[in-house]
Amino acid sequence: MHEDITYGDIHESQENLWNFLFFTGYLKKVGERFEGDCIYFKMAIPNQEIRYIYRESILLWFDKKIKMIDLSVLLSALESGDCVAVGDFLSGQLQESISFYDYAENYYHGFLLGLLKGIGKYHLISNRESGNGRPDIVMQAASVRGKAFVFELKVAGDFQQMQKKCRDAVMQAVREDYGAELKRAGYSDITIYGVCFYRKECLVQKA
Repeated sequence: MHEDITYGDIHESQENLWNFLFFTGYLKKVGERFEGDCIYFKMAIPNQEIRYIYRESILLWFDKKIKMIDLSVLLSALESGDCVAVGDFLSGQLQESISFYDYAENYYHGFLLGLLKGIGKYHLISNRESGNGRPDIVMQAASVRGKAFVFELKVAGDFQQMQKKCRDAVMQAVREDYGAELKRAGYSDITIYGVCFYRKECLVQKA
């Protein structure tokens, strides 16, 4: 921790940003540990009001960032079933978006949902009951004559697990009939995607 951080310094490094947030009250210390000559602080968001500020600020930043991205590549790959291109696109965005420490499944869910929302062509449903379970994300055209997609997400513990986790995601979506609600609604052109993340890598397979 450095007490002399000013507003002008926060753009120079990630450490400066954390220092600034701590000393201005946007983070509070809830623990600390020593490793050699270093002291590491465990931080938490102080209250609901500041949690709301974080959420709204991050959502606004993410929306602005998405508007700057050419999502036509992602859309074309999804509609044509090009799993390699979808995975490459998502991996490229992860390289620019997050630290590799932030690999909880709920982050990846929000990351993918935000990108798909940015496409604007389809209606999105997140974590709704369908078939015998709950698909992570469903994306559907306004008309039942259009396309629909089911996305099941997994996070791998290491790079070597990605292929298996991806297959597991596809098999789970098929086994639990995650496309059932879409079929009942009248959609016939349905693609099921299994999406696996490992740090800043993404692998995609389809049923």
